[in-house]
Amino acid sequence: MTADRREAINQYIQSRGEVRLKELEQRYTDVSSMTLRRDLEFLERQGRIVRIRGGAKSLAHLSMLKEAAYTQRQIANTDAKLVIADKAIRLLSPGRSIYIDSGTTCMCFAQRLPDQNLFVLTPAPNIALELVKNANVKINLTGGQLNRETLTLSGFNAIEYVKTLNIDLAFVAASASSLPNGFSCGDYFEAELKRLIIRKARQVIILMDASKLNSNMPYTFARLQNIYALVSDTPLPDEYQKAARQAHVLLL
Repeated sequence: MTADRREAINQYIQSRGEVRLKELEQRYTDVSSMTLRRDLEFLERQGRIVRIRGGAKSLAHLSMLKEAAYTQRQIANTDAKLVIADKAIRLLSPGRSIYIDSGTTCMCFAQRLPDQNLFVLTPAPNIALELVKNANVKINLTGGQLNRETLTLSGFNAIEYVKTLNIDLAFVAASASSLPNGFSCGDYFEAELKRLIIRKARQVIILMDASKLNSNMPYTFARLQNIYALVSDTPLPDEYQKAARQAHVLLL
């Protein structure tokens, strides 16, 4: 009975996108609210839903919050991304264990990566393929489920693998940034992976062009106090520079 009810609840959430706990209480009057909460916890652990305040959402519903398609973003602000990549490369030295995030700015960075002794972890298959030309770079993928829009591998398998690794420098992309909400992105699982990377890395470098300032995506993954450096294409506004100084963040 429990398994049947949980499967029925999952199908109901998937069909509606988002469901409130009160709706489930009205549909399943023979079980308690606590039992229904446990059902939602079970479905979330299985990776089938995400619990929210007062209810749950299907992953399909969350995917509607996708960022612009990768191919469209690839041709936007190209000059800015190249400037960022050239600045960020200066922070590298041989013999390091580094993380290169997904995204078009990180792709520019990967294209500038020198052929030297480096251990590179990335969630982006396209970046891994770009780095294949460098014979001295050891390339590792996080594994996980592929988001076709962002070309990013994330999810449970990626999290478990990253937990086993040490990271010196993490070069992380941000889709948006604001002083109240920090650095954010549009995918729940990618945000979870970024948070773990930031906890694991000795130093975190955010790569982000100025067009993404004063904007927000749904999932915050870091704030200024969590990072070592912020690399942008142009000088940041005064309020950002002040906040960065207070957080002891290097601006490049």
